[in-house]
Amino acid sequence: MTERLRRCLDDFRANTQCTASPEFASVTLDRLGLADRYTTLESAVGPVYVAWNPRGVSAVRQADDKDAFERWFRKRFTRRALPATSPAPIVNDIRRALEGEDVKVDVDLRDCTRFEVAVLHKAQEIPSGHARPYAWIARELDNPRAVRAVGSALANNPVPLLIPCHRVVRSDYASGEYVFGPAKKRTLLEHEGLHLHEIEELGKRGIRYIGQLEDNCFCLPTCGADLIPELSTTRHVELHTADEALAMGLHPCSTCRPIAA
Repeated sequence: MTERLRRCLDDFRANTQCTASPEFASVTLDRLGLADRYTTLESAVGPVYVAWNPRGVSAVRQADDKDAFERWFRKRFTRRALPATSPAPIVNDIRRALEGEDVKVDVDLRDCTRFEVAVLHKAQEIPSGHARPYAWIARELDNPRAVRAVGSALANNPVPLLIPCHRVVRSDYASGEYVFGPAKKRTLLEHEGLHLHEIEELGKRGIRYIGQLEDNCFCLPTCGADLIPELSTTRHVELHTADEALAMGLHPCSTCRPIAA
């Protein structure tokens, strides 16, 4: 490049360069899908930062402040999160979902692997008041050896609470780890009605299933909030293995599908 051409290019840059306003930059990033909006909402575990974009909710996280959340978001997703400047219709649905209402909220899982998406969708099937072992999800996905991978996928859940990864527990029914901490996982499960202490005591004694004689079926101890109080009656029996249940002529519960655990 000749010196004359270089000077011409420098002059062109100097005469045409301008800085976009923050408002223009925000709108442009929104339209290109290169930034998400976020706000803070109350939840069962305390205040959380919630981010969304046209695809749905992209993140639910706790952070010390908005700067910490923005740093985490940019590192996790390699794009920016901007504070919401006006109410968005999706925010009301998110708030209702965080309050425990049965509200469908779209989520953006594009940054998850196919396996992670499959695990998270399976976790979405677990209703409130229930829990399932990590091994249950692995076998439901026809990959029974992938228990550790299931745990990793749940740990990478970008939208905890909306996708209830807290409803996945260890095979001995101990609550296990959680992105917001084990104590908050226990609080969530107990708030949803699970008798977690009693269930853990069953696990320590090697009890893995509960037989319901009147219904001629057997369940996981985490199959709903009403199961444990019924254990004191003669209509329910404690079982160590699925073989014990099958030998009694009991069939697997169609709700918790215990044979996959």
